[in-house]
Amino acid sequence: MIQKNNTFNCLLGVALLVVFFLTGCATTTVQETSLSSTEALKTASSPSKRISGTGLTEITDTNKIPDFKDDYGKIELLYAVDNSRLYFEKVKSYPGTFKSIGFTPEKQVETLKLFRDGYVSSKSPQELTEFIAKNFRIFQATGKEHGGEVHFKGYGFPISDKNVTNRTSLAYDWNTAVYFGSLGLHVTPMRSIATDDKVLPPGGLAFVVIEGSTNLNQDKRQSGKSFFVLANDSRSTAKTADRADIFFGIGKNAIQKAENFNTTGKLYYLLKR
Repeated sequence: MIQKNNTFNCLLGVALLVVFFLTGCATTTVQETSLSSTEALKTASSPSKRISGTGLTEITDTNKIPDFKDDYGKIELLYAVDNSRLYFEKVKSYPGTFKSIGFTPEKQVETLKLFRDGYVSSKSPQELTEFIAKNFRIFQATGKEHGGEVHFKGYGFPISDKNVTNRTSLAYDWNTAVYFGSLGLHVTPMRSIATDDKVLPPGGLAFVVIEGSTNLNQDKRQSGKSFFVLANDSRSTAKTADRADIFFGIGKNAIQKAENFNTTGKLYYLLKR
């Protein structure tokens, strides 16, 4: 009986050693996996940071730039571009925060001239996108809310507003009422935006991307709009990088559309390399 007990105890001891050995191996394996994950995190590239003192983040990865498809009229855009160029040619002072990262009045004149040439000569959105990617630095307006996107709203004015006047343009065959924005320029429907000029470049060339369906889509089955704009205005409602107001125009119809417009999207700024 004693011999049997000794045999049993020996077998039990061997079994315990096997269990202990296997448990130790499993523990070691988990620790190695954890270390491997830590190393992977250390080697991962850090995301782009917002440029200090502004609401802009420069995009350096070409895979993250948008398709520059413009959904509105060419004549209106060229008119707005030419207005902004006149502003930059005459402006005597400009925020140093933007000048320090390249947004000088002189550079923005060059930006608008080059963009105008490329926009007119490009035969497709793809060709225009390639032209912009090659010749321009691209920045994204990044707020602290809305997941880094911008909250877009609309605005318009009645014909009786004190800043509304009638103006005839022989170059663009227009005879219409216009509104003068904060930069002293008359703003263009769907081509001018109001932003906070302390964190986003006043007068700058920008691009709006809205992915969801809004009242900009005449066909409710369609969704998304993208279009170039100029930051020709500033408003008390747009005082952060999280907000931009799109000018819808003058009159009751424009005001009604503006009041019903409320969405989020992306806002990009272009600057000649």
